[in-house]
Amino acid sequence: MANLEIIDKEKELLSRVAAGDRDAFGQLYDFYAPKIFRFIRLKVGSQALAEDLSSESFLRIWEYLKEQEREIEESFRGLLYRVARNLIVDYYKRKSSQEILIDDDFKEFLEGHLIGDDLRVSEDVEEVHRALVKIKEEYQDVIIWYYVDELSVPEIAKIMDKSQGAVRVLIHRALKTLKDHLEEVE
Repeated sequence: MANLEIIDKEKELLSRVAAGDRDAFGQLYDFYAPKIFRFIRLKVGSQALAEDLSSESFLRIWEYLKEQEREIEESFRGLLYRVARNLIVDYYKRKSSQEILIDDDFKEFLEGHLIGDDLRVSEDVEEVHRALVKIKEEYQDVIIWYYVDELSVPEIAKIMDKSQGAVRVLIHRALKTLKDHLEEVE
């Protein structure tokens, strides 16, 4: 589905949600849940925690939309990623150490989601994850959003409340930092 088609479909579904149509919210959930889960999973490493935080993200969006029948002034996807990111930050703030949980199937998960044309990853996937979690959080976010979730620079700029130029620089620096960490491992 082309980006404009997605935006039009999203707007139509959001207007139905505002009118009380739960099925419309279900369609938004079905479309975005795998993407939000993947983003959170790459950040926390634990499937169970990622499932919990993904569910919480959608619950918060639902409550936001139902509160005085609000309308979303930005993209639904942008707001959803912002909520998910804030939940991750809150989780790590509550946690006494920044220990990353890696369960048994995380290696397989990364193999299926972290390899792209621009991010050539031939190293062991566990090393990639270790390198990813060592870089700054905003670097982690832009790498996941841009290379894994394939968000556009304007979308990332809205989520992060930065200019598009700043996001492009951030992506470049994040990728360089990740590659540097991977080279250190070798």
